[in-house]
Amino acid sequence: MSAVATVTEQDPLPSLLLVDDDTMWLMLTGQALRGRGYRVTECDRAEDALALLASERPDLLVTDLLMPGIDGIEFCRRVRRLPNGASLPVLMLTSVDQEEATRRAYEAGASDYCIKTVNWTLLANRIRQLLHLGRLEQSAGAAIAPAAVGAAPAAGFEWQPASRRVRMSPDLFRMLDWPQALPFVSDRALLERVLPADRSRLRRAMTRLLSGGPAPRMAFDVTTCSGRPRRFRIALHQVATNAGGTVEVSGLLIDCGPAASDARIHQLAHHDALTGLPNREWLLERLLQLEPGAQSHCRGLAILDVDRFRHVAEALGREAGNRLLTEVGQRLRRLAAAPLTRCDGLPAQEGRIEAVVHLSGSEFALLLGELGDRDVGLSICKAAVAALREPFLVAGRELFLRASIGVYVAPCATAADDPGSWLGRADLARRAASGAGGDCALAFDATMAEAGFDRMEMERDLRYALKRGELSMHFQPQFAAAERRLVGFEALMRWERQGKMESAARFIPLAEETGLIVPLGEWAIGEACAALAALRAHGAVDCVMSVNLSCQQLRTGRLPAVLAAALVANGVPAASLEVELTESGMMQDPELAVAELGAIRALGAGLAVDDFGTGYSSLAYLTRLPLTTLKIDRSFVQDVHTSARSSAVARAIVALGANLQLRVVAEGVEEEAQREALIELGCDVQQGYFYSRAVPLDQALLIATRHGVACDAASEATA
Repeated sequence: MSAVATVTEQDPLPSLLLVDDDTMWLMLTGQALRGRGYRVTECDRAEDALALLASERPDLLVTDLLMPGIDGIEFCRRVRRLPNGASLPVLMLTSVDQEEATRRAYEAGASDYCIKTVNWTLLANRIRQLLHLGRLEQSAGAAIAPAAVGAAPAAGFEWQPASRRVRMSPDLFRMLDWPQALPFVSDRALLERVLPADRSRLRRAMTRLLSGGPAPRMAFDVTTCSGRPRRFRIALHQVATNAGGTVEVSGLLIDCGPAASDARIHQLAHHDALTGLPNREWLLERLLQLEPGAQSHCRGLAILDVDRFRHVAEALGREAGNRLLTEVGQRLRRLAAAPLTRCDGLPAQEGRIEAVVHLSGSEFALLLGELGDRDVGLSICKAAVAALREPFLVAGRELFLRASIGVYVAPCATAADDPGSWLGRADLARRAASGAGGDCALAFDATMAEAGFDRMEMERDLRYALKRGELSMHFQPQFAAAERRLVGFEALMRWERQGKMESAARFIPLAEETGLIVPLGEWAIGEACAALAALRAHGAVDCVMSVNLSCQQLRTGRLPAVLAAALVANGVPAASLEVELTESGMMQDPELAVAELGAIRALGAGLAVDDFGTGYSSLAYLTRLPLTTLKIDRSFVQDVHTSARSSAVARAIVALGANLQLRVVAEGVEEEAQREALIELGCDVQQGYFYSRAVPLDQALLIATRHGVACDAASEATA
């Protein structure tokens, strides 16, 4: 392999246009879909979307049904009248599950219709299906007209399990050479058309679906009523519960055999347009088709994700990012073709990469075979990590990547009748590798499943925490240490989940990862300003309220406006509010931080650098940031009275603050000796358990009534 790989031009990622007047849903959905490998444009008005569509054509349009002004029905009608809108796939979403709304949506020209959801995986799957069908239609066109092949390449059905009836589209009757079109057909009659080898597999897959399992993604052979052999792939759209409690399953049967334009449609259905590699559909079908092998061997599935690829793509641009993904796929393909070697450089006697698959975005999968044990699979994955460490050349720049890989290994005798479980276990191991710092490979074990399930439940609960009123703000006082006089509070988020307080160290990183931190942070700003108003009403007019925010909020561009609105709504002066951001977070994009923080300072609010001294900030950028406060991290405070090194760091931060005319606050003060040492170093403003824990607002108000009076630290600590 050459030391530097040159990336060639490739097709862009699929483009989506989202139209919804719910700006919060729009933002979160856009972020989630970008993370799954789509280019997303967002519009909160149908009028703006129509103006955009007059000159541009996305690959797919997603619109809400209920919108002010032009609603989704009328919007869809107008889209269909546009020169480039007649064949544009349109997915209509709604929170209203009514048959009449469904009928109107389809009459207006919607390609598909489903209930609005925050389950991004479900939505992405529906989008992927529609994009696939759109590609089929574009590719097939007149060349695959019914007259040429005797049937359409795809046709819909609706299955009612309780009554054992199936409603089939006219195209499906033609595809199966059915004698006549009927209102309903029994599912037993349809199953009899499936060859015996596939019949039980299809029946098991549908049974798992009704029990809450994954949607089947499988191909099977049938014999039509006239005796012709055909091969179909099933693609489900929706599993819905009707008003009477009955379940209805809707979807498509896609002809992927020779009668459906041979290899071209199969290629579109099973390969990724960007990289040319097999896709998720191919992998799921391949896992279902695994045959038992030698008892002494194992098979494995590995999932690979390029660490921090989103940041690389944002820096380089999407086109260069696409080319980089293509080269990653090619490098993995070359690894699969080359003879595997052991760590000592000798040829490996067992283990091989059977296939390289592009799942979505920056995620790839490796299908492994002929493994002696789990360690062999792990060794192959470590080789993949090492292969991606070699430099890439993109847009004339040398670039280094790191990857996280998780691998699940099972005996060859274990059939993958549930491919989703293989993918899930490999992805749990991949998450563990990413959580361990990335640039490594880990094998799945049972403890990962427990941790992954707990994380999944926490993410679900966190999405509803605000609506359920489970979140609150607690306030930790800050004192002028020499006088023990109250000078301010720091607002900290708390979550009471299922009757217990959840650790902020667990749910805040999860909120950061999922993007929920942005709406949570905006809520926290309002709560902090409301608490500040209450404190001022109790006479604490000189108190400063600090609120912790995520640096993700800088990237939204809305933070100054949100702060201004909260200050006005609560009638508090901007000078009484201070925004705290972490040093490392601001340095992820220092130019953006300089611009956004300047706008915040223009309001009159203060700016604090939290955890100062633990990040990697450049002093050149530090002098450009319009800061008002430095906070000495607790890691230096905890042994400031016993460690010469910690004392020296604290002294340097205090001196830096004095020279830059910044306030310096020490956090994590727990002992009298720490308090005295910090005072001696010149740091007078302090907070920590020595003075008080973070307390609810009513207790903070009690502390505020004594502001300006010397406080007994022991009594405050138990407040």
